Amino acid sequence: MKKSVILAGVVSLSLMATTAFAAPGNQGKNEETVKVEAKTTTVTDSVYDEGKNDGSKGLENAYENVKDKPAGVRIAELLKTKYNIDVNADTSLAILVETLEEDGELKAAEEVQAEVVSQDPANIEEYKKLSKIKVKLGDKSVKVYVNGKTLGTELSPVVESGRALVPFRAISESLNAVVTYDNVSKTVTVTRDGVEVKMTLGSKIATINGKTVTLDVAGKIKNNRVFVPLRFLSEALNTDVTWDAETSSAIIIDKNTEA
Repeated sequence: MKKSVILAGVVSLSLMATTAFAAPGNQGKNEETVKVEAKTTTVTDSVYDEGKNDGSKGLENAYENVKDKPAGVRIAELLKTKYNIDVNADTSLAILVETLEEDGELKAAEEVQAEVVSQDPANIEEYKKLSKIKVKLGDKSVKVYVNGKTLGTELSPVVESGRALVPFRAISESLNAVVTYDNVSKTVTVTRDGVEVKMTLGSKIATINGKTVTLDVAGKIKNNRVFVPLRFLSEALNTDVTWDAETSSAIIIDKNTEA
């Protein structure tokens, strides 16, 4: 067992080196396991990219029985359950993330930092910290965040001609937009708060409420998924987009959230 002391009042962090990251089957009888309900995939889901929960949504959605508890208590219980790490519930999350990184517990640090981001969704710097941890974990893909949450998709975003393209259903629904796709005309339609965006795959011409605009890169089908330009669609739907080149991260924030 190794122990680290966090000097924030009297707070201790105990790291169980022999059992951290243990498989669910090796955990104690009193620890909880996560059950994921299988979902039938349809052809429509395949084209739109329904997205799968790969754990990237962070600790806040991991266990139902702790979701309504204060953040400190929730984090403490979940770290104990998932990683066998004991922390004081009053620990500053920022200090906790730093200490976990120093002790090499990067996956746990990632999940705690995701909680920090969810609590302060307008703070760009917190997203960057989260992305840096992901990079340390070996994640070299384009990372996308929407209003404090990591965008979960089955396929990673791609970069073409210096522009990021993302599965259109995932990004649209994360912004609570209504999406449709006409397979005959290859036209994507996204509607949100009175704004209608239309794009035809393979074409750099799009419309916003009927007004024609020219795109830097056209939407396309890749691996049976519809991909659309991230910045164009997000800004057309009245959000702010920040690109962090250091970590290949796109941060999308509703303007009302930012305010």
